[in-house]
Amino acid sequence: MTVLEHERLGAAWSPPITGAVEAAPIIGPRQRRAKRVAFIQQALVLLAVGLLVALIARNTIINLQARGLASGFDFLWQEAGFKIAFALIPVDATSTYGRVFVAGLLNSLLIAALGIVAATLLGFVLGIARVSPSPPLRFLTRGYVELVRNLPLLLHLLLWQTVILRSLPTVKDAIGLGGIAFLSNRGLYLPTPLLGNQANLLLAAATAITAIAWILHRRARSCGKASPLLAKGLSAGSLLLLVLVLIGLDWQVPQLSGFDYRGGLKLMPEFVSLIAALTLYNAAFIAEIVRAGIQSVDKGQREAAAALGLSSRQILRLVIVPQALRVIVPPIANQYTHIIKASSLATVVGFPDLVNVFLGTSLNQTGRAVEIVAMTAAVYLVLCAAVALATEAFNRRVALVER
Repeated sequence: MTVLEHERLGAAWSPPITGAVEAAPIIGPRQRRAKRVAFIQQALVLLAVGLLVALIARNTIINLQARGLASGFDFLWQEAGFKIAFALIPVDATSTYGRVFVAGLLNSLLIAALGIVAATLLGFVLGIARVSPSPPLRFLTRGYVELVRNLPLLLHLLLWQTVILRSLPTVKDAIGLGGIAFLSNRGLYLPTPLLGNQANLLLAAATAITAIAWILHRRARSCGKASPLLAKGLSAGSLLLLVLVLIGLDWQVPQLSGFDYRGGLKLMPEFVSLIAALTLYNAAFIAEIVRAGIQSVDKGQREAAAALGLSSRQILRLVIVPQALRVIVPPIANQYTHIIKASSLATVVGFPDLVNVFLGTSLNQTGRAVEIVAMTAAVYLVLCAAVALATEAFNRRVALVER
């Protein structure tokens, strides 16, 4: 373009932009108007929701005052006046409702955590068996999955509580498990370790060494290198410390005294039935999720790994399962949220979880329905949201990067 043409065009022309920098998109008046309209619509929706919440809260307060019912969270510091049969923290008749809330929350977390871990382990085993080359094994696992997952969870729970556990022998005729554990219709009795100062120090040292070894291993993996010898040595040292701790521990074995066993750890029948029902029921769903994830991996991946000389176990552990996790994790997270919410069925069998002792007994005694229901709902919302956030973080981490 000549100088004369450039002067004629003036500001209407500019030289083309070269390089990696791209010009910012031009937003016209129509787009700006659409943005303003969208902002106004969202503000109106939020305002309407806020007004609705304020109206509901106002009507609730008016109704409570009209009926002479107290409101607020001051009841949390009042004396509850009842005991809890199973609690991870000491709770007696002089404990406050706040302490009862914490005890019920810890019991619910314990049930949910044990159910998630046990159902995941069993589900992965069953899911791998579902794609086994052995026809009898595939047939048996498929029969288990179809039988268990098509029955209601409540039926599983009642089956374990009223049929299986009550058919066990009495305490005097309890089934001995190696002479250190006993099973009866009153529950499962397990030995407990007696930890001293030396054992606590060794456990703390083993934990610290394991953490350092894990950090070194992850740093080497992020750089594409093999795990350093120092990390392997620390892992071996940590394992040796744990073995020494287990060897040197003194164990309190349950002993029959009168009509019950004394000493050790006693697991209530309600606790055992709840864990068994949650584990067996959800493991059937997790097994199908794992099967679908394994079968989603392309067949060529297995053939390529076999061509490299990997064994069937190595192919499954190093090639198939890591790729299948991208498909497995999102639906399995939904199953975890189901376990968290289904743990509230503990109130059916009488186990003192959060719903039983707080939404049940505490509500009946205090009459603070709005506060107690809101606190209980908030707990389950937070727990399920935490599972969703962890799943989202994992998905971002394993997401395929496209060029």
